Amino acid sequence: MAPGDGMGTDGAKRIGIKEVAEAAGVSITTVSHALSGKGRLPEHTRERVRQVAAELGYVPHPAARSLATGRTGLLATLVSAPGDAAIAFTEIDYYVELLNAATRTALTRGAALVIAPSTAGEETWSRLPLDGVIVVDPADDDAAVALLRTRGVPLVFVGRDRGGPPDDLVVQNDRRAATRAVLDHLRAAGAARPAILSLRTFESFSEECIDAYGDWCDAHAVPPVVHLAAEDSTASPSTIRRVAESFLDRTDQPDAVFCLYERLAVELLAAAREVMVGVPDDLLVATIAEEGRAGGTDPPLTTLEIGQDALGEVAAELLCDVLDGRPAASVLDVPTRLTVRGSTRR
Repeated sequence: MAPGDGMGTDGAKRIGIKEVAEAAGVSITTVSHALSGKGRLPEHTRERVRQVAAELGYVPHPAARSLATGRTGLLATLVSAPGDAAIAFTEIDYYVELLNAATRTALTRGAALVIAPSTAGEETWSRLPLDGVIVVDPADDDAAVALLRTRGVPLVFVGRDRGGPPDDLVVQNDRRAATRAVLDHLRAAGAARPAILSLRTFESFSEECIDAYGDWCDAHAVPPVVHLAAEDSTASPSTIRRVAESFLDRTDQPDAVFCLYERLAVELLAAAREVMVGVPDDLLVATIAEEGRAGGTDPPLTTLEIGQDALGEVAAELLCDVLDGRPAASVLDVPTRLTVRGSTRR
């Protein structure tokens, strides 16, 4: 007898909902509703059935569950990028840790998660029988996101889609509070005129950090310095180095800087050494942890830890909750933490 026909892979009889119903003293329909989250059942009945099912070792058959729920159990992640640009996200710790956490969490919820390349086109997103998608750092006017919205695929965003509706499901950091925390630290470390250094923005994270920086400058009567490169975050290392050098060439040189990309901060340290700008004596440098390189630079970089593991886990949990019909908050904030290192210690 095949495993799907009542026998497990080890030859033992598979526990089905009939056996669960008999053990719990309820009907098969009640078991079905309790395990699927459907129907109107008292919560104590639902919990009792689930407890009995767990004690018996009941595991729903994937094909049967798909027929019962109309779901495939297939989720996907979309790492958004501007235009036709491709992000080598498998080389960046931020994405790797976030996606690994989302994958682990999805598996615990009985779903498989496909990590799509950033170059996946319309054919991919039209063809896959997806229950839902986690969109990471949604870029402005992303065609894939628009297509998924048209299909009515449930979406959870890690970072807000600036062109999306206000009721999008969003997992993010409180970017404004995090930016204020970095700037307050730089000020306490002796900075009189901190700046923001970033590549060209195409998503909400950088924009909200820059907006919060402007508000902070207004509150502290500090002239703002936003050094924003023409290149986006997919730029080559040599391009990023030129951006760092152009910041150091400013005639109104700030005494501190919050780099919104870790690789930009790393290049800034290297460029500063070449032109004899001391870090932290002449310039305090803080950045956002995304590549795992900050602790090994000279000096080690102070970083804003944005909790990519937690972002991935919460996003996957939120998507699964929505698919299970559970109520969910539209915006969930993941805490950040400032790790102070030598680049801001004078």
